Amino acid sequence: MNNKKILTAEEAVSKIKSNNSIMLGGFFYSGAPFDLVRALTYRAGELENLTLITNDACSEFVFKDALGNALVETGMFKKIVCSYIGHNHVAMKMAKEGKLEIEMYPMGTFVEKIRAGGAGLGGVLTPTGLGTEVANGKEIITIQGKEYLLELPLRADVAFIYGSVVDTYGNVHHRGVAANFNVAMATAADYVVVEAKELVEGGTMDPNGVSIPAPFIDSIVIQKVGA
Repeated sequence: MNNKKILTAEEAVSKIKSNNSIMLGGFFYSGAPFDLVRALTYRAGELENLTLITNDACSEFVFKDALGNALVETGMFKKIVCSYIGHNHVAMKMAKEGKLEIEMYPMGTFVEKIRAGGAGLGGVLTPTGLGTEVANGKEIITIQGKEYLLELPLRADVAFIYGSVVDTYGNVHHRGVAANFNVAMATAADYVVVEAKELVEGGTMDPNGVSIPAPFIDSIVIQKVGA
């Protein structure tokens, strides 16, 4: 299949440079780009000072020798922006040792910051986090007598996302909860790679089932080892 959008996982991750920020889709095992995570892990020693933006600190790989733990353990990340790290034992250990900065947000706030980044908004207002450590250092805005935190938009240099079905144009369909953070992340990065569980010819997908239109997708990786 001759299509310039289609790359191997290794080709896709070769575009990552030190100091880049990377969004990684998925919620535990659902909707995670397994092959891209594996390929990025293999670049251990080549990259440094990366920022990982992912809901659960790549903890969709929760078993001892899992890819998510291995990815963080490479030491290529200086910071993780997430909602939860409880299943990534390596991330928790490195944070405790001062080797990894963790920036956490309530899950709804996390995805809304990404959505704002994709939409070109200046931020979002939310009452979630008021009176807690989440509010430290943030601007509080009062509207009609009610206080809100101003949360700034979140974007990345690269997004690695997952698609249940992807056509050769780059249109993406998600089955059920596999959509999770993948849809918002596709809009909020400069370079977007989708890992396709199933690839079909362009023009064969039902337009009503498209969750991410092709213009958001820069490259496609056909999944080989993912679950």
